[in-house]
Parts: sequence; C-alpha cells; structure tokens
Amino acid sequence: MPGWKYAFSLSREAVKGATPPGTVRLIEHSITQHNGRYVDRVANFPVPTSDPADPLNWAQWRKVCCLATVSLYAFVSNFASASLAPALPIWNLFFPQNLKSPNDLMQFIAFNVLLLGLGNVFWVPLANVFGRRPMLVLSTLALLVASACGTVTANFHHVLVIRIFQGLGGSASETIAPAVVGDMFFVHERGGWMAFYTAFLASGSVVGGISGGYIATRHGWFSLFEVNAVLSGIAFLCTLLLVPETIYQRESPCLPLQRNIPRTSRFWPRTPAPYLSLVSLPSMHMTLPSRFVGSIDQGPALTWYQTSSSGDLSSSTTPARFSKVSKKNRSSRGTAVASNTAAAQQPPFTFLQSLKIGMYRGNLLYQFKKPWFTLRLPATWIVMFQYGGLVGAVAVMSTVGPQILDLPPYQWGENSGLLFIGALIGIVFGGLFTSLLADKRLKALAKNQDHGYAEPESRIPIILPSLAIATGGLLVFGFCAEYPGRYQWVGLEFAYGMVAFALAQVPSIWFSYLIDAYAQLASDCFVMICILRGIVPFTWTLFVSEWVAKDGFLIPFGGFTVMMGVFSLLILPLIWMGKRMRIATARYVVGNQ
Repeated sequence: MPGWKYAFSLSREAVKGATPPGTVRLIEHSITQHNGRYVDRVANFPVPTSDPADPLNWAQWRKVCCLATVSLYAFVSNFASASLAPALPIWNLFFPQNLKSPNDLMQFIAFNVLLLGLGNVFWVPLANVFGRRPMLVLSTLALLVASACGTVTANFHHVLVIRIFQGLGGSASETIAPAVVGDMFFVHERGGWMAFYTAFLASGSVVGGISGGYIATRHGWFSLFEVNAVLSGIAFLCTLLLVPETIYQRESPCLPLQRNIPRTSRFWPRTPAPYLSLVSLPSMHMTLPSRFVGSIDQGPALTWYQTSSSGDLSSSTTPARFSKVSKKNRSSRGTAVASNTAAAQQPPFTFLQSLKIGMYRGNLLYQFKKPWFTLRLPATWIVMFQYGGLVGAVAVMSTVGPQILDLPPYQWGENSGLLFIGALIGIVFGGLFTSLLADKRLKALAKNQDHGYAEPESRIPIILPSLAIATGGLLVFGFCAEYPGRYQWVGLEFAYGMVAFALAQVPSIWFSYLIDAYAQLASDCFVMICILRGIVPFTWTLFVSEWVAKDGFLIPFGGFTVMMGVFSLLILPLIWMGKRMRIATARYVVGNQ
C-alpha cells in the first residue's frame, strides 16, 4: 500500500505523471479544431450530471445569488464580532453602576472569537448528515436571536453569554459557507469566486470596527445589537430563500481521459502517464466520452489508479487505447444519444424545489469523529497555523488599536475606528490580486503540462508575498504602538492594511486547495482549522492587555511576529513536495469521502 516511504521514493517523472486525488486533467490539448488547426480546451471538473438539481448545472444567476448570500452571512458574523471592539472603552460611561476593567471587557471579544471557531465542531458534522442548507438556516437564526437578545440587557454576564451565542451562530460562515462555494463551481473557477467570498469574510470585521464606535457613542450601546440584529435578519431571510442544498451525490470523481492527440502536437506525450498504485482502495471506473469507441485492450478495469502488487507507480499493464469514432458513426451515435437524452430529460430545478429542507445521510457519530482524522493530512496543520495566526493578529490589532488611538497624543475618541480604513484598503487589494491571479495561474501551469494536469499546489505560491507582508505588518504595528508620535497613526494604519491584505488572500487560496485536494473531506478539514482559528485569537486577545501593560507593545508584537514567521515558513514543504504528500495520504482521502 502506498505510504510516505513509497511516495518519497518515486522519481520526479513518476510523481509528475501520477494522478492522486486532487490531480485533474484540466486542459485537453489539441482536441478541438478551430480555423483548421487543433487548439486546447479547458475541461469542466468535476463532471456534472444531467440532473438540473446538480449544483454544477445551476443557472449562473442562482449560483451568484447563493454565493452572495453566504458571503453576506460571513460579512455579518464578522461584523457582529468586531463591532464591539471600538465600543469597549465607553462601557463604563454608559453603565457606571457596572464598572469593569479593560481585561474584563476584553472577554466580550475573546469568547466570541473562540466560539466562532469551536462552534464548527457541531455545525459541520450535522451538515454532513442533514445537509448544508438546514445548518445554514439554523446558524443564521441563532445569530439573529442572540443579537436581538443583546438589545434588552446591560448585565455584564448576560452580555457575555450573548456574545458566546453570537459566535456560535456565526461560526458556520467559515466552514459550511466555503464548502457551498466549492460545491457550485468547477475547479478552474473556484479561485476567483472564493476570493469574492473571503473578501466579504475579511471585510466584515473591518467595517464593524469602523462603524462600531460611531454607532455606540451616537446612538447608545444597545444600538450595536440592534444593527447586528437587522443585518442578521437579512442574512437569515436570504439564506432561507436563496441557498438551496448543495450536497449532491454523484459518481466517484475520476481523472478525465486523455483523448487522441495528433502526433504533430508539441504536447504528444513521450511516455505514457503512470498509474498510482493503491492496492487497498476500491476501483473508480471511468465513463468514456460518446465520441470514442471503447476499443480497450483486454485487461483489468480502467481506474484512476492501477491495483498493482508491485508497488511501482509505472504499472506494467498497457494503458487503454481509444480510437476516434468516424464522422458517420459519430453522427448516428449522436442521434441515438440525443434521443435517449430527450427521453430521459428531467424537469427543471424550480424555486420551490430549492426551498426543500431535509436529508439524512446517516452515521452521525462517525461524522463527529471524522474531522479529527484530517489531522493525518499535512495541509490541515499548515492552514490551521497560518489562518489562526492571521485571525489572531487581526483580533489583537482590532482590540488594541482603538485603545491606542483613544489615548494621548492621538485622542481620536469616537474616530478611533478609522484605524480600520487601512485594513479595508488591504482587503480590497488582496481580493483583487487573488481573483486575477489564482485561476489564471492554475490554467497556465496545466496548459504547459504534457497531460494537461492541474495540481492544487499550483495556486499556493501566490500567497508567499502576502505571508511575508503580514509578518512584517505585525512588527511595524508593534514599533508604532511602542513609540507614539504625531504621525505614528499612519504606521498603525499601514501595518493593519498589510495584515488585512494577507487575510483576504490566504484563506481564499487555502480553502480552494483543500476543496480541490480533498473534495468532500474539505469541510472536515475546515473544522480543525477553525478550532485553532478560535483558540489562537482567543489566547492572544485575552492576555495581550496584561502583556502590554507589563512589557509594552514591542515585545508582545515581536513575539507575534516570530510566531507568524514560523507559521508562514510551513508553506515551503507543501510547495516543493505537496503532490508527494497527496500520494502518501491518498488512501485516507478516498477511504473517507
């Protein structure tokens, strides 16, 4: 059975031609005739079914509405989380009978952030059993109810409980929502659409930080929860009406076949693509395109890997050969297929059908255990640390920053939330940068491959600059906070923008990678990622005030910089050896789909 030793003993050419889960044939070389010559074509993967209810077959307007809704949900959950940060200094002004120290008030942020991560321990397993739609409806409803309850109490402990339930209600926005995006779009589209989603995800906390101080000082403390309740209500109604169920059971995904390529093409393979030997896995049979006749040599069933006991990636079995159907036969075959398709044509996917709630996939206990199995996948650990570190950095900056600007020499007062303007600019640039480059790089690299293979690792190098920028931003923030001056606020703004630039880009690339590489297992990876995403900012936020009071700003933020730098370096092994790692862990991925 392939394992780590086997995967790292393979030759470079063998790894290049292997097709573990996540490797797809995105580019069909020289297969379509255009103006008398053969041209490349981008293949759709996963392969959609003929069912109109298949999310891959939905009309573009339906996909965009669904994407916009889950993006709005992500925005609202982070807005509700961050809007209280600039309002913390005025708690004692509004409630003098219930005075609290800054460390006590910091719990409003810390516990909310913690539940934003830990809440997914419940939401994702339930979504895997009962469907994504009902869990999204319930989570947005929980966010709405918690925000509404915050409008009627000024008791510190009651508000703390409400903040915990706000975090629980918003937590599904960072796990189930990106899984929905992955369900609707093809591999070569996910990068751009995921960038749209993560831009909303990151901007929610920024807009909340900008507006929270103004709302609380001008309209009262309770008005923060009133605004959160209104936004949560809109997200709930849109989810109820515009987000259908996206879990769709289709045939096991397999690598599309390489069709006949003219020998004059520069992409004519010099050697046949080797097969990945996974002895213990079930076969994944391929369906031949209608334009080909299955003149297959006698041998074992055609699979995306070959069950060979030799342990060699290059199987001795002769690859299947296919002959092109003649024009006459293809015409008759096409007529027959068309008639059969017309006979089996299914009714359209209506709006009323999209409102249906309810499925049961069974094995609830196993679904609660399954996320912990993803710790065997190296990418899970890397994303856990990098995403957790970035969210922790933003949480600390959004909490400490307004307090700095509220003190001399700045004394911005209600304007302290303007610190988040720099972050908003960073998010815009990060989102645009990702949407323009992510899918373009994936298709360009696949086009230059002999077999047209697209690898999930193709997008990862894009985030190297942003990780370096974010790490430097933490250090810049620490220096400017430690040595305040008349214009040091510019450095604080710029540093926050540097971290926000990475926060808009890194999750987008990593979420797309996990969906591409691990398919349905990606949502379970999101659970583990969000657990650390909750623990890291919770820890940093809860203790940063005491640390700053004891040692100043430079030492704590210097420590955060070192940790973020170490987290960023974890990406290098995946860039160099990511495909070998997928070969080594393929049996875990296929066995747990």
